[in-house]
Amino acid sequence: MHKSNLREMDVEEGREYQKAIDYLCGLVKEGELKIGSKLPTERRLAETLSIGRNSTREALRILENMGMIVCRQGSGNYITGNMTQTISGVIEMMLLLKQVTREEVLTFRRDLEKAVCHAVMKNGNIEQWYDKLMEILSRDLEEQSLEEQIETDRSFHYMLIQATENQLWICISEAISVVYRSWIACALRYSDLEMKRKLKDSHLALLLALKEGSTERCDAAVDHHYDLVDEKLSKTLDQRRP
Repeated sequence: MHKSNLREMDVEEGREYQKAIDYLCGLVKEGELKIGSKLPTERRLAETLSIGRNSTREALRILENMGMIVCRQGSGNYITGNMTQTISGVIEMMLLLKQVTREEVLTFRRDLEKAVCHAVMKNGNIEQWYDKLMEILSRDLEEQSLEEQIETDRSFHYMLIQATENQLWICISEAISVVYRSWIACALRYSDLEMKRKLKDSHLALLLALKEGSTERCDAAVDHHYDLVDEKLSKTLDQRRP
C-alpha cells in the first residue's frame, strides 16, 4: 500500500479514537456518567459512533492510562477520576527524561507542604484532625519495623493533606507524594534512631504550629523536616552512586 494511503489511515484512526474520547467526556459533562458509572461496551460505542472496534479500544486504553477509567475483568470499564495516577506518571516520566531533577521535586514538595498547612489553618478545622494526627505521632519508633515507620510517615502527610478538604490540593499533593514516597523510604532505611527521632520531632513541631495557627512556626517546621530529608538523601544517594 502507498505510504500516503497509510498516513491517511493513521489520521483517520486518530480521529476515530478522539471521537470516542470526546463522546465519553461529553457524557461526563452532561452528568450521564459519574464516578463509579459503568461505560458502554466497546461494541456499543463503536456502533453508536460508527467507528472501528480498534479505535474504541484505543480510546479506552488512553483513558485508562490517564486514570479516568478502570477496567474490571469480566465486568467492564468504570469511571474512576483518578487524576493522581496521571499527574504522578507525568512527573516520573519527566524525571526519567531529565526534564526535572530530584532536587526540583523535593523543593516543590517542600513549598507544597507549606501551602497545604496554610490551607489547613485558613480552614480553621485543625481541631477536627488534631487527635488523629497526634495518634499517628504517638507511635513508638523503637517498636515499629522499617515498613511501619514508612507507613507512619505516609499516614501523617496523607492525613494532613486530607485536612485541607480541598480536592485539588489532595489530588496534586498525593501525586507528588507517590513520587516522593520511595525517597523518604530510602531516607528512613539509612537513618539511625536519632535521625528518625528528629524527623518525628519536626512532625510534632508542625502539628503544634498548626494548632497555634502560627504560619511562621509552621514554615520553620516544614523547612526543618525537609532539610533533614534532603541532607540524608544526598548523603545516601552519593554513597550508593558507583
